[in-house]
Amino acid sequence: MEHWTRARFTPSLPLGEHGKRLTLCRQHRALAKEAAKEGMVLLKNEHQVLPLSRGSRIALFGKGTIDYVKGGGGSGDVYTSYVKNLADGFEELEKKGQVSLFDESIDFYRDYVGKAYAEGALPGLVKEPEIPADLLTSAAAFTDTAVVSISRFSGEGWDRKSDAQGEIELHACDDRNIIEKSAAVFTRADFYLTKEEQAMLKAVESAFPHVVIVMNVGGMVDLTFAKSDEKIEGLLLALQGGMEGGSAAAELLCGIGSPSGHLVDTFGDSLEAYPSTATFHEATDHVDYTEDIYVGYRYFETLKGAEKHVVYPFGFGLSYTDFDISEPALSEDLVPTGETDPEGRLETTKLSFTVTVTNVGPVAGKDVVQLYASAPQGLLGKPARVLVSFHKTRLLQPGESETVRLSILVDDLASFDDTGRIRKSAYVLEKGDYHFFLGENVEDAKDTGFTWSLPDNVITSYLTSKCAPTSLSMRLRADGSFESLPLSEPNDP
Repeated sequence: MEHWTRARFTPSLPLGEHGKRLTLCRQHRALAKEAAKEGMVLLKNEHQVLPLSRGSRIALFGKGTIDYVKGGGGSGDVYTSYVKNLADGFEELEKKGQVSLFDESIDFYRDYVGKAYAEGALPGLVKEPEIPADLLTSAAAFTDTAVVSISRFSGEGWDRKSDAQGEIELHACDDRNIIEKSAAVFTRADFYLTKEEQAMLKAVESAFPHVVIVMNVGGMVDLTFAKSDEKIEGLLLALQGGMEGGSAAAELLCGIGSPSGHLVDTFGDSLEAYPSTATFHEATDHVDYTEDIYVGYRYFETLKGAEKHVVYPFGFGLSYTDFDISEPALSEDLVPTGETDPEGRLETTKLSFTVTVTNVGPVAGKDVVQLYASAPQGLLGKPARVLVSFHKTRLLQPGESETVRLSILVDDLASFDDTGRIRKSAYVLEKGDYHFFLGENVEDAKDTGFTWSLPDNVITSYLTSKCAPTSLSMRLRADGSFESLPLSEPNDP
């Protein structure tokens, strides 16, 4: 990363008041940590194992305790002067009397990972070591609570792999070094736990009544092991939180803040459950995205049978407190579209749903209210549900409420007609009934009881065909069938 240090190419100019240098200032470091905390997602919290009470004794396990991945590889990587892993974060809290740590396990992993890095290993691409039996015995005598960290590398130009895919051909543009390192570590492929991680987790579970998992990942991984295992009481999706990510995760686990992140994708039970898996590695210069608009939750919520593969749905996220969302009040207004084309639509309908969110739990927290729409399944095809608006509340104290207003322009529900089923190269609102759902994730969102009906198709925008795909032979439809597409001379032969 020294080669790509931004300061080598761009002058580090004083941008703050009175010439103050802003990069890495105290306020920026604090903001980085808060941003990381806002995005982390609490997925499981059985028996209220979290937050860890002040003065708790804990033992840290898993090479991810030290082998922390701050962000993606390739062009997604940035230079930082430091990175705090989970052990660093907990050690900061220990100095403040928040927790007591079993130091021997931290020393074990710090030494192991340090040697691996010295030999050329990259963050997230270090093999899980076996826990020495005497270390496990001593840790169990120290505490009844273990926090296990599991990390994964993510980068551009490649994807998660599973053992069901078999050998994948490497192409000229692939980063062979990283792919080969990954293959050496993840012999079963990186979507699932390795045999070494499974053994480590089994050993920890046998020694500790209370086990919490921290997932330091930047992409989809198998979480069925954590959801279905009763011995795993807590699960925090810490993602890749940047240079302050370890501190952010440690603070959330200790109740210094309440988790308020919600999933931005669906976690499925296998890599093959995702429709893009079959073709992602077929070529080096293109990918046939035959799944069309049915990506992520739009696929799992729409295609028959796909829902059974959902482990955690889009929009899901727990808190250390509870919230009540009132029945919505609806307003319907005509607003200008800003369209200048005389053939265009000059006005559209704005629907607004107003609810009151109340913290009915014991601690302060934030909730994320989500509004989903369900459009008629007409000629152009639509997902069963699509997120149209969301709002994260301010920090609400116990008993405190906030009024939230979620709005949608109905024109934003139009579909682009690229083949001329209704009007070629136009956005079309198809006739029929539109339904709306409010909740805290896509699966649990409840019908608002309001239906917006359109008696006839409406063209919301007239366009022309530009840069249309030429080599995609088919695409998925909502019923699971595939529609054949016309082929033409490629734009870039």
